[in-house]
This record gives sequence, structure tokens and C-alpha cells, in this order.
Amino acid sequence: MYYQLFNDNNIYNFDNINHLDTLNNKHNVQIINICNSNLIILPNLHQFINIESFNCCNNQLKLLTNLPNSLIYLYCYNNLLTQLPQLPNKLTDLYCSNNKLTQLPNLPNSLKKLYCFNNQLTQLPELPLNLEYLYCYNNLLNQLPLIPNNLIHLYCFNNLLNQLPQLPFDLKVLYCFNNQLTQLPLLSFNLEYLYCFNNQFTQLPELPNYLLELHCYNNQLTELPQLPDSLIHLYCYHNKLTHLPILPSNLKNLYCYNNSKNLHKYLIHCKSLYIHKKYNKYRYMDILNDLLNYKIENYYYLEIIKYYAKKYNN
Repeated sequence: MYYQLFNDNNIYNFDNINHLDTLNNKHNVQIINICNSNLIILPNLHQFINIESFNCCNNQLKLLTNLPNSLIYLYCYNNLLTQLPQLPNKLTDLYCSNNKLTQLPNLPNSLKKLYCFNNQLTQLPELPLNLEYLYCYNNLLNQLPLIPNNLIHLYCFNNLLNQLPQLPFDLKVLYCFNNQLTQLPLLSFNLEYLYCFNNQFTQLPELPNYLLELHCYNNQLTELPQLPDSLIHLYCYHNKLTHLPILPSNLKNLYCYNNSKNLHKYLIHCKSLYIHKKYNKYRYMDILNDLLNYKIENYYYLEIIKYYAKKYNN
């Protein structure tokens, strides 16, 4: 076992935590790494007045002492923490996941990344305006505070949420599955990934033009909105769909089984149109006959078509 100090870009390894007190030039130390050390109590950090990064992850810590004001990056995940001290004003990255936290302290305005998943949080404090990444999944949250406009990634799945606040314009990733949501707010224009399965949706809002993946299965959807041309993966099984909108030409995967029985006939019709349009309808008539005999609800039809197209092109 050893510890590391980064002192003026030099790495100093030591095998005894008490050596911190005997180290010269403590004011030059910028990074301390004492992770994976079976620590129960932290050493005194007050003398390290210029620390920018402190990593104490993968220990057995129940408490963090007061943190230096110079700190920018704090990694304290995978411990037994039940609370955090006051956070430094310059902190930009906070990784406190996999602990036993029930609440968080006030967050500094400088914070850009908050990774607090796998805790016991019932609420979040006010979120800083500069926040870009929020990973708060696997908690006990029943609501979220106002989302800052700079947020790019929001991972709030596996909570008790029944609604979401207004979403920022630049949000690219939204993972809100396994909650109790009945509707989604207006979606970000730049959204690329939407994972909203295992909720209670009966409809979805308008989908953004840049959406690449839509995972909306295990809901109560009776129809889908218009699908963007950019969509590559669509997972809409286990709903109440009777038909689908026009499918994008770039779509690669479609999982739509376990919906209304009428969707079965609808899909066969779609397959007929697709094959007639792309291939000579007389040459491939036997393909249609085979497709009619498939149990469509157990397959996604694009892959079936690709299989036969490859077979006959060879």
C-alpha cells in the first residue's frame, strides 16, 4: 500500500500516512491521492493550503474533515460518508457517489460536475448555474430543483420522481427511466439520447431533430410523435401502440413487440411497402410470404428485411 503526493509535477510515494506531517514544502503540494487505503479517519490536511485535487475514494471513511479552500476536485466516492462538510468556493468537480448521504451541503457556484448517485438522498440543494453534469440516479428523490441552463447531461433514473422541471436548451442526454413520471416537459432542441422507459407516459412531447436514440418501452403510450430523421435506435415495446409514425431512413433497430394486436397487421403492411419500394416486387414476393408467417411481435422487422435482402443479393 502506498500514498501519492504530486508536488510541483513530481510524484512522491510513501507507505505511511503519518509521513504527511513530516513532509517539507507542504504549501507546494497540489494533489493528494490516498484512495484504496482502508482508511477510517483522514489525516490533517490544514497544512496543505494549495491542494487542488484530493482523492480519498475506496476507503471506509465516515466523516470528512474541513476541506482546504484551494480545492478544485474532490473524489470521495465509495466510502461510508453520511454527510459532507462545507464545500470550498472553487470546487468544480464533486464525486461523492456510493456513500450513505441523505443530504448535500450548499453547492458552490463554481461547480460543474456533480456525481452523487447511489446514496440515500431525498432532495438536492439549489443547483449552481455553471453545472454541466448531474448524475443523481439511484437515490430517493421525489423532485428535482430548477435545472441550470448549462446542464448537458442529466441522469436521474431510479428515483421517485413524478415530474421533471423545465429542461435546458443545450441538454444532450436525459436518462429518467424507472421513475413515476406521467409526462415530460418540452425537450431540449439538442437532445440526442432519451431514455424514459418504465414510467407512466401516455404520450411524448415533440422529439428534437438531433435525437439518435429513443427508449420509451414499458409505458402506456398509444402513439408516438413524429420521428426525427436522425433516429437510429427506437425501443417502444410494451406499450399500447396501434401504429407507428413514418420511420426514419437511418433507423437501424426497431423493437416494437408487445403492443396492440393491430400493430401486427400494420407492420406487415410497412414491410410490404418497404420491400416493394427498395426491391423488385415480383422477385421478392416470396419474401413477403415468409414475413407473413413470422410472429412479428417477437422480432424487429428491419433486421428481418436485412436478412432477406442479404440472402437474395448473394
